[in-house]
Amino acid sequence: MSASSAKACASEFTAALIARDIDAALTLLTDDVVFFYSNGSVIRGRAAFAALMTASWAMVQDYKYTTLASEWVADTDTAASVIYAFEWSGVAGGNPVSGSGRGTRVFSKTTGSWLIVHEHLSTGQW
Repeated sequence: MSASSAKACASEFTAALIARDIDAALTLLTDDVVFFYSNGSVIRGRAAFAALMTASWAMVQDYKYTTLASEWVADTDTAASVIYAFEWSGVAGGNPVSGSGRGTRVFSKTTGSWLIVHEHLSTGQW
């Protein structure tokens, strides 16, 4: 998958996660992507991200995710960044689970395609 814009990359990445399509999601990440999560964990690289997501997907059924609002704070020919609010829900161990928060994604255009280089998720209101 090759994203033609940062906005397309963001949309395609979200769609891949909702569909639980790790292969599609990984094509939208740089090799050295870095994820910061609200629990303090840091994930570096595609392989670590794939392991985290497949383990999470195995635990959570009926997964739903939505982006509530977004604001593009930078958008040039080679770099872009978006801040957004999100909500997720599902069922884990027979119990409803959910969360919400804020996110920041940073994108880079290399060799004609847009990729995510960093994502930072945190709790709290938009």
